[in-house]
Amino acid sequence: MMSTLPWWKTSIIYHCYVRSFMDSDGDGIGDLPGLIGKLDQLNDGTERSLGIGGLWLAPIFPSPGMDFGYDVSDYCAIDPTYGTMTDFDHLADEARSRGIHLIMDLVVNHTSTEHQWFREARASRASPFHDYYIWSDKVQGRPPNNWGSTFGGSAWEWNAPTGEYYLHSFLREQADFNWRNPEVARAVHDIMRFWMDRGVDGFRLDVANYYVKDALLRDNPHRIVWSQPMPGNPCATLIIPVVQEQRDRTVDQPETHDSLKAMRAVVDERPGRMMVGEVTHRSLDQVLSYYGRGDDELNLVFNFFFMVRRFSAQAFRDIIAQTLARLPDDAWPAWVLSNHDVVRAVTRYRLDAPMTKAMNGLLLTLWGTPFLYYGEELGMANTALSRTTLKDPVGLKYWPLPVGRDGERTPMPWDDGPNAGFTSGTPWLPVGTVQDTYASQSADPHSVLGFTRRLSRFRAEHRALHEGRMELSSGSPPTVLSFRRSTPDETLSVAINFASTSTPLGAGSEIGGHQALFSSEENPPDNALAPWEVRIFRL
Repeated sequence: MMSTLPWWKTSIIYHCYVRSFMDSDGDGIGDLPGLIGKLDQLNDGTERSLGIGGLWLAPIFPSPGMDFGYDVSDYCAIDPTYGTMTDFDHLADEARSRGIHLIMDLVVNHTSTEHQWFREARASRASPFHDYYIWSDKVQGRPPNNWGSTFGGSAWEWNAPTGEYYLHSFLREQADFNWRNPEVARAVHDIMRFWMDRGVDGFRLDVANYYVKDALLRDNPHRIVWSQPMPGNPCATLIIPVVQEQRDRTVDQPETHDSLKAMRAVVDERPGRMMVGEVTHRSLDQVLSYYGRGDDELNLVFNFFFMVRRFSAQAFRDIIAQTLARLPDDAWPAWVLSNHDVVRAVTRYRLDAPMTKAMNGLLLTLWGTPFLYYGEELGMANTALSRTTLKDPVGLKYWPLPVGRDGERTPMPWDDGPNAGFTSGTPWLPVGTVQDTYASQSADPHSVLGFTRRLSRFRAEHRALHEGRMELSSGSPPTVLSFRRSTPDETLSVAINFASTSTPLGAGSEIGGHQALFSSEENPPDNALAPWEVRIFRL
């Protein structure tokens, strides 16, 4: 029976950092023609592909590249680095023919300072675009408050032509929109309609909880915490005491929910479209509040809490249980273990191949929508980079140590040729030491890629896994995460052993004595789970 749920609830969504995926023209930078040439690996309708149903593209709009596309200078065009609008239309057609839905990265907390709107806004207070941004006069010769940039330093930058400061929550080259101006909302809605008319099926909203700022520009409180300076490469274990800004006046303002509800209404104009939001720095309850009533705000909200938990059955069980208990009615979870801003899970958790299978097994069997970061299907790790090879402005400008986000953005290792088959030129970031490439793993059914493909296909064939609700099982051994996925016509039990030793399953347990429909092991043991094994039973 075909599912009646929308595609974004039943699909695996692949997060493609286009710059590092595949280069077609030898300039060392991934591009749209390169991506088109690899679509069959993502979904060709056979067991040789990942079987994804959604493709989230990192920003491909024109940009000066100060934050690699997260500083947009034109929302209705394609950056020549990645190709042309004709290339994009070709990508949309080729993706659609494979059952792949496109998701654009919509960055509308801020624009590049090179955007025409801001260039006019900063030239004169009389500009019709001046109120598109947030400005303040000096207060006793200083910025109006203590707001800091997420990337370090003050969030206020002086603009001499108008004699005032503009706000930038991130780089000084990223000027914050004034979402209290209804003209900004109308402009964003028009951008959304433009891309939906070109075949885009959804939007990933960058820093969605940052949009609206305190109208009175009141100070943010600060407190001392023990923290990593950046969740980046390669100092993942460095913890230092820092004075941390509590962004009570700049994040999660009540009016942000109103802005997102209006954007949801625009998305709902076209059946089958969706929005997924990046909501950061906040508690689980605050993150889940961005679903609204479950059906009137964001369709999906990333759950990042796996990223700050230990790699253990109990740690994952705890956040799953909390999420299921607090999720609004009619809301649908969205799970993620890696992305372009944090150390890859394989490096963060120090995983080998069997452990990586357990990780991917968890991601692809939970109730909700899984987001798979490019290379995660291979067990791709961070690449350790020297300071001289860093490109990320955060690592270069704002921290004294060689940290940043480049290590999780290095090129996809396709084969054992020069530059791992990514480019015929010089790659924009080093490829790093590569052993298990896409080509080598594709030929090995027992590889991480072979396992991930097989589980993806099994997931698609069983409604219980891509549609059924979820219930955590009780009575499992401490190292085993076990849960049920159920539809009216099928109940499956998933058991994942987060241990380096075999774990016995007693005959009295829910899964003891049941025949496995799926296992990450070629010959799974009777009445026990092998180390790091993923096993699925029918109850």
